[in-house]
Amino acid sequence: MKRILFSLACLFAVFQMVAQPSGGVYTLADLATLLPNAIQVTSPNHYRIMQNVTLEPQDTLLLQTTDEYVLVDNGKEITILGSLQTQERTTPLLIQGDSMQNNYFEIYFESTSLSTLKKVHVQYCQHIKLINSAIHIESCEFDHFSDHVISYLNCDPVIENSYFHDNQACAIQSAINTDGCPRILNNVFYNNVLANTNNPQINIGPGTNDTIFIVGNRIEGVASTMSGGIGIANLTNPAITKVVVRDNVITHNRYGYTQNGYRISSLIADNQFIENDLEVNPNNGGSGISIYGYDTTCAAKLRHNLITGNLWGVTAIYYHHVDMGTEDDYGYNLLYDNGNGGVEYELYNNASSNMNAVGNYWGCDNEAAAEAVIFHQADNASYGLVHYEPIYVVEPEITAFDFLMENNPELEYYGDMHGTITADDTILFYVGCMVPDLRHIYPTITKPLWVTVTPDETEAQDFLGDEVNNSVLYTAATPHQSTRTYVVRVNIEGAVPENELTKINLTPNPVSQDYFKINNPTDEEYAWTMLSADGKMVMNGVATQGNQTISTNHLQKGMYLITFQHKKQFLTKKLIVQ
Repeated sequence: MKRILFSLACLFAVFQMVAQPSGGVYTLADLATLLPNAIQVTSPNHYRIMQNVTLEPQDTLLLQTTDEYVLVDNGKEITILGSLQTQERTTPLLIQGDSMQNNYFEIYFESTSLSTLKKVHVQYCQHIKLINSAIHIESCEFDHFSDHVISYLNCDPVIENSYFHDNQACAIQSAINTDGCPRILNNVFYNNVLANTNNPQINIGPGTNDTIFIVGNRIEGVASTMSGGIGIANLTNPAITKVVVRDNVITHNRYGYTQNGYRISSLIADNQFIENDLEVNPNNGGSGISIYGYDTTCAAKLRHNLITGNLWGVTAIYYHHVDMGTEDDYGYNLLYDNGNGGVEYELYNNASSNMNAVGNYWGCDNEAAAEAVIFHQADNASYGLVHYEPIYVVEPEITAFDFLMENNPELEYYGDMHGTITADDTILFYVGCMVPDLRHIYPTITKPLWVTVTPDETEAQDFLGDEVNNSVLYTAATPHQSTRTYVVRVNIEGAVPENELTKINLTPNPVSQDYFKINNPTDEEYAWTMLSADGKMVMNGVATQGNQTISTNHLQKGMYLITFQHKKQFLTKKLIVQ
C-alpha cells in the first residue's frame, strides 16, 4: 500500500499559514484543525484518523489528559518521526481500530527522539514498530493485535507496568539480525500468540551495546499450545548478548525460557517456572529452562529458581556452559515434579559439555534419589557429567522469630523482642509483668529458602489473648508439604497482678501548669525514670504509695517517657508538657 504522508511543514503552505520553526508542539485538536481530511473531531476529545499521518522529525505530538478516544480507520498508518509525549493522566487514552475488519492499522516510530507512551490503551491494531527510536512505554494496555504487538530494530525501548493480552502473535519481538537491549519490567503477558505459531510471548534477538533486562513480569499462556514464555536467540551477531532474567513468574506455556545460539551470557535468577507443559509431544520441548548452545559460548547462570510442573525441569542441548551452582556458590534452585510419561526429569544434560549443579533441591533429601532424576553421563556415555553433590535439602523449619519495632509501632518504647526456639518447637518470649500491646502485632519470621510459613508475616496475630500464656500456632512447610508446627508463646514474668500496676496515673496529662502528679494507689514502690524524646534522662525518683507532685518548670515543651520499674515489672507512660 502506498503511504499518503502529511508533514506539518507542508500543511502550513496548504493552509497559507505563517512558516513555523522546527520544534513545534501540537495536540490532536491542532492536527484535526490542520488536517480536516485526515483527522476528524467526532465529539469533544474524540477523534477519527481517516488517512495516513506522519509527524515530522522537528515536531512533537502531545497527547493531552483531556484526550479520550481515537478511532483509526483500517489499513491506515501513524508514523512518528518526531517526538510523541503523553501527559500524566488518571484514565487511559483508547486508540482503537475497527474490530469488524481484518486489515488493522499500524503505528511506526522511526528515528525518533525520546518519546513516551503512558496510560494508553491500544487495541485492534496490526503492530507497533520501533526503528532506531528511543521510547519509554509505561502503564499501557495492548490487546487484540493481529500481529506481534511491539517489534524493535536497533533501539533499546523501556517497557514497564503494562498489560499485553489476547494478541495473535508475540507481545514483544525483535529480528534475529537486529541489535537492541530492551528493559522489560513488571509487565503482565497473558494469552498471547493465539495464532498458535511456534513463538514465545517475548521473543528477543541479540543485544550487544548493553544488557537485556526481563525483570518482574508475569508471563502466562492459556489457549496456545505452541507458544512459549521467553526466547533469547543470537544466531549471527559476533558480539556477546548479555541477559538478566529475574523475578518473573512464567506459567502455563509450552516452555518457560529458552536460549539458543552463540555468545549469550545470561543470569536467570529468582524466577518461577511453573506448569509449562502445554506441548503434547515431549520430544519437542516443554522445559522450564532450555539452553541450546551452538558452542560453549552459550552460557547461563541459574540461581534461586523454582522449577516445577514442567515436562522437563532444565534441559541443556548440544553445547553450552551452564552453571547451576558450585561448592562455593550453591545454586539453591528448587526442581521437583517435572516429568512426562511417568518419568521424572529434573535435569537433562543432552550435550557433551560437563555441568556444575551443586546445592540444588531435587525433590528429595539424598544424593541417590537426586541421581535418579538427573540424566547425564551416568546414563549415557556421550552426555556430559553433571556435578551435583552436595545437594540442598529443604527442611520445614523456622530459624528465628522476632517482634521488631520497624514493623510494630507498639514496640517503639520497648525495643525489639526476640523469641527463643526450644527443642520441642516452642518459641518463647519472656517479658516483664507490664508488656507492650501484643494483641495485634506482626512477627518477622526467618526461614530457609523455599520454606513457607502459615500464617505468614503479613498477618497480625494476638500473642496476648489470655494475658498469661497465650499460644499461636505457626506451620512451616516445604514445597512437598513436609510440615513442622511451632507454638509461639509469651511468658509474662512478675509477682504483682497487672491490674494493680495499671492504676498508676499521671495527672494532669498533658501538663498545662508547672507540675504533674504521680498517683500510685498500690502498696509497692516503683523506681521511675523520665526520658526526653531523644532518649536523654531528665529526672528520676521513687513512686511511693499516694500522690507525688513533680515540678516541670525546668522542662521544655514536648513529649517525655516515664518508666516505672520494680524487679522484672515495668510500665512506660507518655507525658506531654505544653
